[in-house]
Amino acid sequence: MIFAVSLNPCIDKTARIPRFDLNAPNRIETERADVGGKGVNVARVIRALGGKGMLIGFDYDQRPVAAAMEKEQVPCDLAPVPGELRVNIKLRETETGRTIEISERGAAASLAALKAVKERLLSLMKPGDWVSLSGSLPPGAPADTYADFCRAVREKGGFAAADCDGPALTAALEARPTLIKPNAQEFQAFTGIDPRNEEDTLRACEALLEKGISMICLSRGGDGAMLVNAQGAWVCPAANVEVRGTQGAGDSLLAGLMLALSRGMEPGEALRFATAAAGASVMRPGTLLCRKEDAEGLLAALPASAKIR
Repeated sequence: MIFAVSLNPCIDKTARIPRFDLNAPNRIETERADVGGKGVNVARVIRALGGKGMLIGFDYDQRPVAAAMEKEQVPCDLAPVPGELRVNIKLRETETGRTIEISERGAAASLAALKAVKERLLSLMKPGDWVSLSGSLPPGAPADTYADFCRAVREKGGFAAADCDGPALTAALEARPTLIKPNAQEFQAFTGIDPRNEEDTLRACEALLEKGISMICLSRGGDGAMLVNAQGAWVCPAANVEVRGTQGAGDSLLAGLMLALSRGMEPGEALRFATAAAGASVMRPGTLLCRKEDAEGLLAALPASAKIR
């Protein structure tokens, strides 16, 4: 079983404009709004790829997250907290490919509510299960919230995957998660290393392994992905597809990787499987995520991951 923890979900509102102009009205060409957030996306992709998973976390007034998950047949166990679901606005410039993102902070979560979610997770999970801890933390949550979850998951015999940034990631690293999945920008922010420099990147990953982190998966956008563990390092090129939307690509990569590892795939093949899932996500517009048939088609065309260490 794979559990996706979602402590600060949102409504992802995406819109396309030719080019953002600060000095003139900006006319939206297309618009879409979906319940989302990293944890929600991970749970969706696990189901889309045929895995067994569950979304764990918070829901809000009128239970919008539960309603969306029920419609999409994604299993969930969500604790109600007062407040409204926050909104993330993403404006994609069709002329440049750039994305402008504006995010609300979300409703506050009490320490008691956070503890209740953790205890519910621990009551459901079994040794050997995977747990993703991804996305931003809600107001009121301490920076070490994911670190606390990570330790609890490890003590229960599970595997924790952290996909966050800033102080939450700094704290999580001290808790020795099984897996971290930074993107290139996040990796450079906490290591000071440009991920385009492969030799320095490998050294930085090896330093993380020495701290007790079992696996680092670095998502590099159009340059594909890298996976490093104690047995070696692998790289896989990005799938050759027309990029129609990058929202959720990293979540698809993480979901695909956890699913592949839970099925016993070797690291290189697991990375290839995850890269196909990410490619199947970017070929869909806006906030739409990967479909199993698309991921399977891309997987057949992707070369085997190359072992570089």
